[in-house]
Amino acid sequence: MRTIAIAVLVLILLPVVACGGGEEKPAATATPSLTASSTPSTASPTVTSEMTPSPASATPPPQVSVPKGKIAFVSRRDENYEVYLVSPEGDLNLTKNPAEDIDADVSPDGNKIAFASNRQGTYHIYVMNIDGTELRSLTDSDVDDFTPEWSSDGAHIAFTRAGSLMLMDSDGGNVQRIAQGKPETTASPCEGAAFLGGWSPDGQELTFYTASAVKNVGEVCTIGIDGLDLTVVAADPPAYYVEPSWSPDGEWIAYRFIDPESDNYEIYKVRTDGTSRTNLTNNPGRDIEPDWSPDGKWIVFASDRLGDMDLFIVKEDGSDVARITTAPGKDSDPSWGP
Repeated sequence: MRTIAIAVLVLILLPVVACGGGEEKPAATATPSLTASSTPSTASPTVTSEMTPSPASATPPPQVSVPKGKIAFVSRRDENYEVYLVSPEGDLNLTKNPAEDIDADVSPDGNKIAFASNRQGTYHIYVMNIDGTELRSLTDSDVDDFTPEWSSDGAHIAFTRAGSLMLMDSDGGNVQRIAQGKPETTASPCEGAAFLGGWSPDGQELTFYTASAVKNVGEVCTIGIDGLDLTVVAADPPAYYVEPSWSPDGEWIAYRFIDPESDNYEIYKVRTDGTSRTNLTNNPGRDIEPDWSPDGKWIVFASDRLGDMDLFIVKEDGSDVARITTAPGKDSDPSWGP
């Protein structure tokens, strides 16, 4: 998917970085690295146990009723990627299309889902009702658009286009670039080709990550929607910090950490100033793609700890892990809406 070196190299890392054994996203035509309107400031995080994850119990987690809200996700249980919705009556396939439908995100009112699909050749951003009806395309670029994320008021959708961070109105109008990349070999932390994470609750900032195959690192970052105040949240010690998700109270960012020694994947949370890193999963399985519940009390993520890649939930303090999907096939990339 990516025709220039930065993106090709980043995608070589997948599923290690962007998919982590979950969603194997096709490569987009990437524009190298992020250039914001200000000089990035590097936070000085307090490093906890990221380099030495604790051993986990082999006891399978219990299955529980999903807490309040609607969880959309992507699954390969039908031999291609489709957008599903978790349901007590059985998970619902909302797209039912032979194309690859990925990157689902539930709107803040719980009534719509934005996602990316290559049903027209290149990947475009689409939106549909929560039941899969009234599908429409929001973008028509000749390069790939990925990772749509609704603003907290539902008025805007941010997304990734060829390694740049983009913003548009929720009806697809007023498309603008927030930040564009620099070449991977010369980019400072958080200035490489970007993968969007999500919005701050006040709608003024985005969290995202950059990843470099050349430097063998990934960084979790934030930036204002005006392209200013680029900040490094997690980048030290050098390793892969990817797939960030902002908590509803604005205090924390959850992300996936890849231990460079053991190649273990864990879900962590960190304060937005880079302090108080906490490992929430502590499991030898691959734990990826965290997303917060609307009340901030839970995190949903994907994991292969029991064999298949399924969805799990965990309380924000790391307790009460439970599996919520069990069908054969790969379930990943969850989004938790109201």
